[in-house]
Amino acid sequence: MNLSEKWPGLRLPIVARNDVVEDERLLKLFWNRAELKKELQGLDDELHNLRNRIKQQEGANSRLQEQFEQLEVMLGTPERGPDALVHFALRNLWRECRAQLEAFASDLRRQRQEHERKRQLAQFQNDRKDRLELADERLRESHAVVESERARLQEGERQLERLKAFWRYFRRREHLFEMQAQRGRVAEAERQLADMEQAHRTIEKEPWPEFTGLSIQGRRAINLAVIAYARLLVSRLAPAGLAAAARLAVHRRVQDERHGSRSECLARLDEIARAISMVKAQERIAPEIRATTERLKESVAWRSQEDVVPTPSSLPPMGNDGQGGNVLIDDYWDVYGILLR
Repeated sequence: MNLSEKWPGLRLPIVARNDVVEDERLLKLFWNRAELKKELQGLDDELHNLRNRIKQQEGANSRLQEQFEQLEVMLGTPERGPDALVHFALRNLWRECRAQLEAFASDLRRQRQEHERKRQLAQFQNDRKDRLELADERLRESHAVVESERARLQEGERQLERLKAFWRYFRRREHLFEMQAQRGRVAEAERQLADMEQAHRTIEKEPWPEFTGLSIQGRRAINLAVIAYARLLVSRLAPAGLAAAARLAVHRRVQDERHGSRSECLARLDEIARAISMVKAQERIAPEIRATTERLKESVAWRSQEDVVPTPSSLPPMGNDGQGGNVLIDDYWDVYGILLR
């Protein structure tokens, strides 16, 4: 067969290979196009969400601007301006009480963490000390066993020297078997000694345990103290009606506030100023918090063994001092957001 007859057969594989390459190129272009469409769709969705957020923000800005204008009008009116001042003073009293609770909870958490961490480390050190003492005892026993087995081996070697005579051949052979077994016992004793030494080093080099967080008892103790503090703040502010008034102020619009005449509003502002000073001073508050916390421990209930916030209904009533309120149910000073979980 000449070259011209072979040519068609030589050309067909080349054409087939070109077709495969072209198909792969088209398939790759198809997938690239599909990925680009997917990315474009994602960008369109993101753009749509951003436009919606801009509209929402513009609406919020418009409402805020309207509130500012209403507030300006209210403050500029002699009859309504003092009501606004009392309203914002009450909100400031609420914020000050919440700030005191937050600082109190933060200090208690830090102190409790230090206490539990020290106790954890002390337990770890005591446990490691006990295990090291046990490891030392095992190590001494292993050393004694090794020395004893080595002594037996040396004694056997001395006996073997005394059995060199040919008429002691059979006894010497038996002794050789015994010596081989003794060498095995020595090797086993040395291996156990090495294991004991490694275990001893492992115990010595154990890292400090990580602190995984406050215990359930610790979080419960902190939460009860915070609740006790919140109740005392309510009780101290209740005689002048400032606790309930501050709670209403944080849930009302300034336009809805009515606090009486101008002189009554000014007198109310003086009361609020004295109340804020009293809250910041914290005079004789620590013993009262401890006493109130102990009373709470006797009456509160928990939904489960893992729960760290008591059930609101289990709190004893505050009586006349607290106007019969419940700091958890009424969420005085935003206490729910301060309690540990």
